[in-house]
Order: sequence, then structure tokens, then C-alpha cells
Amino acid sequence: MKKIGLSIITIAMISTVAYADIKNESFTGSASLFYGTNDANDGDLFNKATSYGNAAVQLGGTASVGSCDTCVKLNYGVTGISTMGLENTLVSGTWVDHGDDLADGVWIDTLNLTFTPLDGISNTTMIVGRQSLETPMVFTETWNIAKNTYDAITAVNNDITDTTLVGAWVGRSNIAGGSTVKAENIGDGFTKFLTDEGAYAFGAVTKLIPTVDAQAWYFVAPSTANVAWLQAETNVAGFTLGGQYGMLDGADDSDGNAVGVKIGYDYDGIGLSAAYSTVDKMSGTSGALGFVNLGGAQTPLYTAGWWDVGSQGASDTDAYNVTATYSVDSIADLGIFYTNWENQTNGDATSEIALTAGKSIGNLDVTLALINTDADGTDDATNDIQAYLTYNF
Repeated sequence: MKKIGLSIITIAMISTVAYADIKNESFTGSASLFYGTNDANDGDLFNKATSYGNAAVQLGGTASVGSCDTCVKLNYGVTGISTMGLENTLVSGTWVDHGDDLADGVWIDTLNLTFTPLDGISNTTMIVGRQSLETPMVFTETWNIAKNTYDAITAVNNDITDTTLVGAWVGRSNIAGGSTVKAENIGDGFTKFLTDEGAYAFGAVTKLIPTVDAQAWYFVAPSTANVAWLQAETNVAGFTLGGQYGMLDGADDSDGNAVGVKIGYDYDGIGLSAAYSTVDKMSGTSGALGFVNLGGAQTPLYTAGWWDVGSQGASDTDAYNVTATYSVDSIADLGIFYTNWENQTNGDATSEIALTAGKSIGNLDVTLALINTDADGTDDATNDIQAYLTYNF
């Protein structure tokens, strides 16, 4: 499998559907403008040198292939990213990686076929091509203005009552440097996933235990690491309880564990939660990876912060998060998120507090965020002010 590039599979897929009867079923799109500014390193808020911004357009949809509406689906999507020249007047940084020349980028973020190869025999769905993934250690991150996706082959089986079995091979992704999405021309931004061999994921998600959502996963990334992940959550009388356990075994025989727990309560528009996580001190490959999205930036642990979404999963780190949300009818969705994490090796601690307000006005989604980050070893805390504007059509 590792010798067959997904680009070849994608070309074959396009050739297959080129002469088929295709009927478009849905089409959606959005246009976004994200802006942020901070006062780091004694900088001034709203100064060009300390501000960052991006514009993006995303188009996508689903079409049926052939005469049977339920047989084969073609899912497609395109993302376009631009600085809109903002770097000349208002900002000096961007949300995605534009490269040194800050060139605009357009790429296919989704192009896959969804079908049931054993229709009538087994309730198994195959997804072949570029797609979003939602597994604990390989997933599509949505905190950025553009999402990361993967060239992958995924099989989902629902033959067992209240249980979903998943198997996947991941070949390539468009994450640059393990932190943010690359803005490239069509076909150029997707590179190998960790190694040329890609990675494999096997999982089971079940509700066989009443009121409990449980999942177990095993990830194999040749020459990098193997990761086991267990997670269970229950919701009773408005209370949510959750637990996570991860075990990471690096290719150099380094290993370590992570544990996460959370408790939450929701009532009449009010949401309260508290979470704690701890990650073992790890060396070698395991220490370098931590419990963070493989090839990505965000940790799957409950304690992920609002703006710093990954440091809580680093080696030898303890973290906790307290969150309160309140939905005010016809006014706004309000949130306060406090996250604290400490690296036990060097004793450095960081706290982040984020205040957010979101509102949908017709098709326009607006979110404002004020973030204060205070880290040991820095003279002053840093304040970020961010505005997220997205128009859906």
C-alpha cells in the first residue's frame, strides 16, 4: 500500500466518475476574515508589527454518482486563501503558512468517493480520497481559518449493534511544520504524513453500555510511534463525566502515558466544566511527539486551551481547564476559558484566560475573543484581541 500514492488513486477516481451520471445533491460555501493583534514583546495592540490576518473562501458539496442515489457519493471541496494585501497596511503575520512570498493559495481540501462495497451483505462504508478525519490522534483541526485534511482510505462498519468499527490508512496531509495549514496551489500543499509509509488507525466506538459512549483506538505510524487511546463519557441528569487514557510507544523504545478527566454540567443555556490531565515524562520520539494530533498542533486531551491548543499534551506536563459558557437568547453566546499547564521538568507554568462572545446575524457568524497569556520566564503577560467573521452561503 505504501508504494501507491494517493494522487494516483485520486486520478483514477476522477477518471471513474468522469463518464458517470452525476447529480449534485448539495452545495455550500463560506467566506471568512480572521484578524488578531497582540502586545507581545512590549508591542502595541493594533500595530501592524503585532497583528495577523487572513481571508479565506471555502466551497464544497456532495453529488450522487450513477442512477442509484444511495450507491456512490462524490464529496468535493476547494479552499482559497489570501492575505488580500493586508500585510502592506494592517498586519505582518498570517493564520496559515503562505511561504516567504506570501502568495495566495488554492487547493482541493476534499475529493473522495463514499460507497458501500458489500451492499446487502455488510453495513460497511468506504471513503477513498481526500477527506476530513475524526479520530483521537489523527483529526481535522477547526481552530484555524483553513482546515487540515488527509489523503486516506477509510472503512466504517456498523454490523455490530450500537458499535462502529473503523480502519484507515493515512497517506498525506497539508499540515506545515506540525503547526498550521500550508497555503499552496492545487495539489502542491499535500506532503507525506509523518513518513513515506503513512500511518494506520483502528478503532471501535460503542454505546453497548447504557448511557456510556466508549471508544478504543490503536494507531500505527511506522518508524515513528504506536499509540493506544481509550476514552469513555457519560451524561446523567445534565452532568457529563469523561475519562481518557493514552499510551505512546516511540520507534526508539521510548514510551509514556497520558490521563485526562473531566466533569461538566449543563442547564438552561449555562455550561460549566472542569478538566485535568497529566502526561508522563518521555524521552526520544515519544517526548518529541507528546499526546498531540500526529502531524498537527492540537491535543485531544480535555485540557486543550482556547488559543494554545497543544502545549497541554507535551511531555511531563500537568494541566487543568475550567470553562463556563452562557447562551443569552437573541443576544450572544458568551464564554470564559481558563487553562493552566506546567512542565514538571523545568517548573515553568503558563496560564491562559480567554473571554469570547459569538453571535449569528442572518448568515454572518461573528466571534470576538480577548486572550491573556501569562508564562513563567516572561516579564509581562500577553494580550490578544481576535475577530472572526464568517459569511455562510
